[in-house]
Amino acid sequence: MNKQILNFIFLATIALFLSACGNDKPTTTTTPEETSSTQQLGKTGVPGIDNLTDQIAQNPDDPKLYAARAEAFYKNEGYDYAIVDMAAAMKIDSTNADYHHLLSEIYLDYYKSRLALQTMKRCVALYPKRIPSLLKLAEIQQILKMYDASMMSTARIMKIEPGNPEGFFMIGLNHTLMGNKDASIRSLQKCVELDPDHTDGWVLLGKIFAEDGNPLAEQYFENAILTAPENADVLYNKASYLHDNDKLDQASSLLKKIIKIDPQYAEAFDRLGVIYLEKDSTDQAITNFNIAVNVDPEFGVAYYHRAFAHETKGDFGAAKADYERILKFNPNYENAKKGLERIAQATK
Repeated sequence: MNKQILNFIFLATIALFLSACGNDKPTTTTTPEETSSTQQLGKTGVPGIDNLTDQIAQNPDDPKLYAARAEAFYKNEGYDYAIVDMAAAMKIDSTNADYHHLLSEIYLDYYKSRLALQTMKRCVALYPKRIPSLLKLAEIQQILKMYDASMMSTARIMKIEPGNPEGFFMIGLNHTLMGNKDASIRSLQKCVELDPDHTDGWVLLGKIFAEDGNPLAEQYFENAILTAPENADVLYNKASYLHDNDKLDQASSLLKKIIKIDPQYAEAFDRLGVIYLEKDSTDQAITNFNIAVNVDPEFGVAYYHRAFAHETKGDFGAAKADYERILKFNPNYENAKKGLERIAQATK
């Protein structure tokens, strides 16, 4: 299950900040129905792509080569080229379900959710009892907030395979998004009962129970970690829970473990900085905020935390610069405006 959905539900503060900063990217109107081809593409400087281009020149009727190059473009964020290559692959072989899945993933990451939906509807029309395709369709419908449609797609799965744990997870996630907490918990508990290694099921249960202040949340997060002990996102969920419940030393230890696993995990540096700030270790806090914004220069919340740390330390010039930087991202960020007002009063 796409982790993006779980983050969407529970990381509201960061999501709101980023959405206000204008995250939508400009896109073109390329669709798989277009007949243009990248067969004659020149050298890109990416060895994997260039090698596939050479192979396509030798075997222009092999759909696998176009799909492989589309995936390579996709991994390098060359979405337009990826879409055109998938059009070429599917023109040769329009019945390959994996091609529909890949194209839908490309569309999703390229902010073309409606085209992703159309792609999976075509796939399910070809294979009405293919569970992975029905799950993908239900997921896309969920992303588009078509919860009733997503539940209907999931019902089709459960009719084919009544004990499908991923189906129970999808039902639980839909109920969560619709605000039906009790129904969500029942479905998610059934999911992890059927599949004790279902990481996302444990994580979502943990987050629901954490929202209610139920201490069982910590055990659910720990169960998730047991299924994926080196997954930084899974570890971060428990670290966040520990921090939110004032278990600062345990949270710090887990955040440091995350950073060892993934030195580019900006959120771990930011949260560790907040913990240092709460412990009055302002210099260490600023060091971690510096790393967070260096890793992710558009991480607005980390800029805010760093600004507040500078303000706390009395370095009003550095704090003012960060608050102003935040307002360039998001002119309506009230906390940054209040920070500037405090600095103005303090420096009169």
